[in-house]
Amino acid sequence: MRIEEVTTGIVKYKESYSDKLGRYLVAAKKISPGEVILRDNPIVVGAASFNDNSLCFSCFRVIEPKPIGLKFPCPKCKVAIFCSKNCETRESFHTPEECKLLKDKLSESVNLDVRGILLLIRLLLIKKRNAEQWNQIMNLEAHLEERRNTLVWKERQEEIEILKSFEFFENDEDLQRLCGIIDVNSFELRSPGTLDSALRGLYAEAALMAHDCRGNTHLTVDDDFQLTVYANPEELGANLSSIYCPRCKEGLIRYEGKKMNPYLREKKWKCKKCQRFYSGALIKTTLELTKTRIDQADESRIKELETLLKNFSAMLHSNHFLMMSLKQKLLALYRKEITCLNPKKKILQRMMELCKGILQVLEIVEPGISRLKGIILYEIHLPIIIIANKDYALKEITSEDLAKRLEEAENYLKKSLSMLLIEPASTPEDRYRLRWIIKKLILK
Repeated sequence: MRIEEVTTGIVKYKESYSDKLGRYLVAAKKISPGEVILRDNPIVVGAASFNDNSLCFSCFRVIEPKPIGLKFPCPKCKVAIFCSKNCETRESFHTPEECKLLKDKLSESVNLDVRGILLLIRLLLIKKRNAEQWNQIMNLEAHLEERRNTLVWKERQEEIEILKSFEFFENDEDLQRLCGIIDVNSFELRSPGTLDSALRGLYAEAALMAHDCRGNTHLTVDDDFQLTVYANPEELGANLSSIYCPRCKEGLIRYEGKKMNPYLREKKWKCKKCQRFYSGALIKTTLELTKTRIDQADESRIKELETLLKNFSAMLHSNHFLMMSLKQKLLALYRKEITCLNPKKKILQRMMELCKGILQVLEIVEPGISRLKGIILYEIHLPIIIIANKDYALKEITSEDLAKRLEEAENYLKKSLSMLLIEPASTPEDRYRLRWIIKKLILK
């Protein structure tokens, strides 16, 4: 199946197949960065198994704890809950078939939380009402044999045992296949207006995009869960897993193998400078100990996190994913500091330094359009403006210098807007966009 631009009729991608990847999509033409590749509506949406929020069965907004009178339970099945009267009448997700099933198999007296299996229930109901769409779902990759008898297989079997009470009459093998299809092909979504509350959505066309640790696309999802895929260029060289050699102290240790799980004892990591080899098990232990120290650190203390960052810099590349995690924690603390009255210049300079360091990495791992890059670009402008105003007030810079710095801040804001412009309205990123507009007016 191909999706074509209605206005031009140009085919942007086509479906291909390999024994390794199964069905996947490849470009059918040269695609420019930022160009829309496809738009896809979900087949189903449901909560992730670890999401314990109360969610609207229709729009999936988080329903905050309220008096029971302010919730809107489904008047028919008494099981589904809604965030508003409007959602109560929508049948896009909580269909009449789902409503009847929940009414027949559950009651107010049955204490069964269906949130974790709602996605499976909705997929199985499609089989009864839409054979063509069901075949489309079952043709997606499940990697059944790779999953068999693993921990994931056993966890999904627990969900399957719960499903049996709904009398779908599927055998365990078919249900495991369906679980595999969800795990392999679904996209992680979030409840409208939140940064967390994880959801999962299954998209028939977008599911055919092959997974890669370094993607060359940018995805956005609106409040109706329509997924839009934009093109992004691809680059290399981020050093996200590079470790300094403990022997020569200068070379970087990297794993050059192609097989899965590089942290086994027999796997070899090699220093690029002194050529010394290290076992995968040693690398794994080093990373686990480092991560434990980061996790145990007091995230409210800037000094403690800065000390960890300094200590680890002798062992990990500054772009290592653990170092990046520490820098993001620090950035969150500095962000709070600069909102205080008259923040210190040293704090402002450090925040600007962290932002620029993170931005350099994002330019590599998320070249082109990037939601996170747009947010970091927005963060950089504020310390630039505050420092410029401080220096001008102390007569350390001229009015021309002040204008140049404000222009620099404006350029960061413009770049930020170019990243966040495609984000759907009402998302957290949209709030940054609104702030950008306000800042733009102030700078003028």
